Amino acid sequence: MDVERSCRSKQAYLSKADAKGIARSMSARHRDAFHIYACDHCRYWHVGHIVPASLRARTVANWERPAVRVA
Repeated sequence: MDVERSCRSKQAYLSKADAKGIARSMSARHRDAFHIYACDHCRYWHVGHIVPASLRARTVANWERPAVRVA
């Protein structure tokens, strides 16, 4: 797991209540769904986007993936 992406680059909240309040205000402001979760790395709380199940479960065929040139 990439700790830099999963923890250090995100805002940390000291309590679940603080994170919940921020998630509610972000959801109202952006009209998008957010959730809170306890981080295993820093032991604080983070707020993240809720990814719809249809996107999480989608498998991508090889021909749909972008090609990357390796030098």
